[in-house]
Amino acid sequence: MSTVTSVANVQTNEFEQQRLAALRRTELLDTAREPEFDELVEIAAAICGAPMSLVSLVDESRQWFKAATGLDETETAREISFCTHTIQQDDLFTVEDATKDPRFSANPMVTGEFNLRFYAGFPLSSPDGYHVGSLCVLDRIPHHLNSAQESGLKALARQVNALIELRMRRRQLEKALESAREGQARLEASDRRFKAFMDSGPFLSFLKNTDGHLLFYNQQFANRFQIGPRDWLGKRYEDIYEPGFANQSRTHDLEVLHTRKVGVFLEPMLEKQGTTTIWRSYRFPCPSSDGSMILGGILLDVTEELQRAQDLENSRNNLEAANRMLSDLAATDPLTGIANRRRFEERLDLEFARARRKKTPLAVLMLDVDNFKLRNDTYGHSHGDDVLRTLARCLTKAVREVDLAARYGGEEFVILLPECTEPDALLMAERINQCIRETPWENGPITVSIGAAALDDATPNPLRLVILADEALYAAKRAGKNRFVSYHAYYQELLAKLQAENQPSATP
Repeated sequence: MSTVTSVANVQTNEFEQQRLAALRRTELLDTAREPEFDELVEIAAAICGAPMSLVSLVDESRQWFKAATGLDETETAREISFCTHTIQQDDLFTVEDATKDPRFSANPMVTGEFNLRFYAGFPLSSPDGYHVGSLCVLDRIPHHLNSAQESGLKALARQVNALIELRMRRRQLEKALESAREGQARLEASDRRFKAFMDSGPFLSFLKNTDGHLLFYNQQFANRFQIGPRDWLGKRYEDIYEPGFANQSRTHDLEVLHTRKVGVFLEPMLEKQGTTTIWRSYRFPCPSSDGSMILGGILLDVTEELQRAQDLENSRNNLEAANRMLSDLAATDPLTGIANRRRFEERLDLEFARARRKKTPLAVLMLDVDNFKLRNDTYGHSHGDDVLRTLARCLTKAVREVDLAARYGGEEFVILLPECTEPDALLMAERINQCIRETPWENGPITVSIGAAALDDATPNPLRLVILADEALYAAKRAGKNRFVSYHAYYQELLAKLQAENQPSATP
């Protein structure tokens, strides 16, 4: 099947339509260049030793470049794009020499003046999991990526994914803020209309002189308080309402008269039946016909409105609290209360990428409770659970704030140590052992075996660091338990043993 036919099939299936919808939701297509994306393609080119790098987005008929280094084009036809193949898989897609690959040897990008030979791309995903494009590197000569370069390219692709999600969240926030501003603008326009229709509108409106005597109130005012159109004229609030409301209202009057500015206040009023209503009061200074200053006001009963707003706020707060709790639960081991394996692996990926990028040390400790099964069988699973919980508290106490202690599984724990060398990790292991020795344990003390491993230039990926620490842990167990062993020391000892075994026997 030709590349063109394959692309056409992809475009017509239902999954492709869903993928294109996800791409449109990112709102990235045909947007201006952004430094955050440009920096990532520059880093990708530098890590992979390639002259060209792209953040490529694949739509129905083209691949469009959100960011590019090393070439001036902004898009190419999808039917000749290499990225179309990348988005159809979940891992790195590499073509080391396109002239020797039957899928691309006749591609115009290869046979034409562009002279493309090498391509390596990792799919980029929308937050809902659809592949929308790729982070790729290109060269006009055949090329090969080592494992560190492949890992670096994948890590940068994850950074692009995070940037896409962050950008989408920012756009959502901007839209929400714009909607809020529009709502505020509508409210302000509504307030102006209230003032314009003070005498005839369906509001409680009034006029007072500077001493607080009522000069006017409208029919809505009279209806609300069940009075005649002239019953309260000439009276002050102090003559009508209970002292708390009257004094508060007078304070607001004086504030507006003093500042000569519109004032908006919330005023609780105790009703005759003992309930409390909340009024939003708009007060404003008005010049009278004789040149003196009078006070105008509009009153709105907002008791139900505020209650609805409070209910909405309470619901939002409860939802946010529930979301935070769910997020914490997803990253927490339910038995010990410390981080779980998933949280550890997420943090390990981040710290591994950061250590590679900044060339800083990184170490991992693997820890296992000695003879835990025997203790469990002897004293019961409840006791075993108590041991694990107490050990987790001990680890939390011993490690630094920047470290991460996690339960890896069963009685096995792991500690991530950013900016720690192997000697530093061994010091931390001794610190943990000291904490364990000083902790009172029911049914007698426990001991642990600890393995340590540190990042070096040969470490290909984060998982390898854990594997090395695990090998050192089992070396500690084989050596008699209740000790800590570094992978480096274990490896040197093993190497010396092998060399000794291979020495020729002395001639008698």
